[in-house]
Amino acid sequence: MEADLDGSQRKVLASRVRPTKTAHGTEGIPLRDGKTLPFEVARSWSAPAGYYPEQWFLVHPTTREVMYESPVVTRRIFGLQSATEVTDAVEEPLELLPGGYQIVFALGGLKGGEAQVVVREESASAA
Repeated sequence: MEADLDGSQRKVLASRVRPTKTAHGTEGIPLRDGKTLPFEVARSWSAPAGYYPEQWFLVHPTTREVMYESPVVTRRIFGLQSATEVTDAVEEPLELLPGGYQIVFALGGLKGGEAQVVVREESASAA
């Protein structure tokens, strides 16, 4: 059996976007008055072992406009045999409209996956 060396061999095996506080739900990005409440973006990378610049982008699916670009962080990836878990928290409020968005993940400047995420308005009573 030969290794498949076509492509970048960098991919996101699983991802999850959820509010930081469980009172705001267990999935998606919560909004209050058009601004995001704190949320987390978690993903599991599979890639050759090494250090890579990594980041993700929140993209409007219709216009393809990048609504948010995470900071670039150098990540140590453990290798193809074991997933490397990464989680970021976004504390600064972003101005967004409710609806569906995409999150695009990049490792070493190459796209490694994407996921759908729902941005939804939270009631003030869920504080």
